[in-house]
Amino acid sequence: MRPFINCIKIIAFTSMIFYGCSDADDGLTDATLSGYDLRLCACCGGVLVQLDHNQKDTYQWQQRNENFGIKPTDTFPLKVKIKYHFLANTCVASAGEIQITELIRIK
Repeated sequence: MRPFINCIKIIAFTSMIFYGCSDADDGLTDATLSGYDLRLCACCGGVLVQLDHNQKDTYQWQQRNENFGIKPTDTFPLKVKIKYHFLANTCVASAGEIQITELIRIK
């Protein structure tokens, strides 16, 4: 009887791990990187981002380092999943500026 109970515990534990790793609640938002903002204005620049749940607004993202690997030579638009937050009191020529903390390219 004891091996059977241990087997049940292992199955239950494994199921919890797989359930906890599902994509259903990963905290990521579907988005599209439209390309680099090449307009010449004081508050322009960065990468233009559209959140899939609100396609009418475009946001700017200043990639501060190369951690996410987005380059001007990439073919835009890029479909991605991002974790982000809005930045307050920034100089932008769009609906606002966001800071991306996690980015996954969708193939």
